[in-house]
Amino acid sequence: MKKSIWQEDEDCNLEPITNEMVEKAEKELKVKLPESYINLLKEQNGGYICYDSYPITNPTSWADDHINIDYIRGIGGEESILESEYLIEEWDLPKKIVLISGDGHIWIALDYRNTNENPSIILIDNDGEDIIDLAPSFELFLNGLTVWEEDEYE
Repeated sequence: MKKSIWQEDEDCNLEPITNEMVEKAEKELKVKLPESYINLLKEQNGGYICYDSYPITNPTSWADDHINIDYIRGIGGEESILESEYLIEEWDLPKKIVLISGDGHIWIALDYRNTNENPSIILIDNDGEDIIDLAPSFELFLNGLTVWEEDEYE
């Protein structure tokens, strides 16, 4: 496994997660959160990440070969997965997903549309109105995160 994916951030005052917070979130969202996601949040409860890109094969409105993901939502605080229901309504997104990153144009979500546990990871490209499968699990998604190096000849 890579070193911590979290950026060093002196201003990061996120409340550490507790088992009670996880249970409350799962009850409110009506899903079982992936163990790898919970373990990541035990390191730090959301925030900006060092490995800020994920390679893809389907072009999006953003790029042909990768997506940018610079932040992972935690439980509670300003950028929380608990805002998913509100954001789904606001942006007319599919139901039964949990948003873990995004800005309105591009969303990354835990996909619970066909399950209540062990979700796959999807990308919702609102600009292109596409849903793209990224990874079959959160752990594989985490392991696929990288730092994108721009080709100097592009």
